[in-house]
Amino acid sequence: MKIILSLVVFVFLFASIFYINTTIYNFPEPEAFSGDTIFNPYENLPDSSYRANFHAHSVAWKSVTNGHNTEKDLFDGYTERGYDIAGISNYHKISVYAKPMTDLYVPVYEHGYNIFKSHYLAINSPTVSYFDYPLYQLTSHKQKIIENIKENGAMIAMAHPKFAGGRSFSDMQHLVGYEFTEVLNHYRISEEYWDEALSAGRLTWIMGNDDTHDIVNEATFRIWNIIHSDVRHPDSVMQAMKQGQNYAISSKNELCDNLLESCSLVDSTISIRLTNLADSIVLKGQNGKVVHKVINSDSINYSFKATDSYVRMVAYNANSHLYMNPILRIEGASVPLNSHVKAEVNFIKTWLFRIVAFFVSLTLLFLIKRIWKRRK
Repeated sequence: MKIILSLVVFVFLFASIFYINTTIYNFPEPEAFSGDTIFNPYENLPDSSYRANFHAHSVAWKSVTNGHNTEKDLFDGYTERGYDIAGISNYHKISVYAKPMTDLYVPVYEHGYNIFKSHYLAINSPTVSYFDYPLYQLTSHKQKIIENIKENGAMIAMAHPKFAGGRSFSDMQHLVGYEFTEVLNHYRISEEYWDEALSAGRLTWIMGNDDTHDIVNEATFRIWNIIHSDVRHPDSVMQAMKQGQNYAISSKNELCDNLLESCSLVDSTISIRLTNLADSIVLKGQNGKVVHKVINSDSINYSFKATDSYVRMVAYNANSHLYMNPILRIEGASVPLNSHVKAEVNFIKTWLFRIVAFFVSLTLLFLIKRIWKRRK
């Protein structure tokens, strides 16, 4: 029993050491989008589009992590189904397998080994960040991880926010500095978490990924991104996605019933047209509230009201659903991208937390010594 107790205390001691490197932040207050201008990311949408998945796991780290297929299996599986970008996102490891095989190679890895699945996709990062807080995380801990990943020049997608308690609604209202939210994931659909962020003025663009760990036994090739770009080059495609010129598809059987044909804005009226008839088209706004809906149509029109901060569309068909980015109010010509928002370091709270974490570690170390002294 003493050996078991020692091991338990040692695990907490090891974990506590990470928290000595805590930074506490003051976050900008949540505030709904506002302004006299309405921004439509789909205005003048390029004709060329690319199909992409950024989240899939192969065998890695000597099979310690969860992955059942080779990199070749993943790459071939996606490209044979018409994907232009087949991202292999192993935990804290950048796969270069696809680099010599495609002109649209995008490096990506999944960051996170904490118990509550507070994970991120680091996209176009040249190096890996290994630091994490393995146990419970305050919002400031999650912000610190975002800052660490950004230091490597990565674009960041918040992975599956609804999954395993990794994020709270308060986190979504306050966290800043990341570009995308993985709303669609075969483990969880995090639509309401995205709306919490959008309603708080945290503008991130949608991302949808399989997050497959086994292409045979898990739902795979069913969630993907459509990205519009004039130039077939990874930098251009990702730049288009950073500008919101993308949307996501969730399919039940790998088939897609509908695509976006056009989305125009005249004065304050949105006009969205699809390539095919939809069973229903729904517009959602502040706090995820449905503001307009049509049945059995290939188009929808809506005039922005003074109370609308943003509107986003979901089109429902029998085999697939289409999720668009928000059309939102802005001040002037400045788009309030969440990736450009900064959190301020609170130096007093930061050092108080670090001092407490240091003494907690010392206490745990003393406890281990005391247990072994008694045993001896």
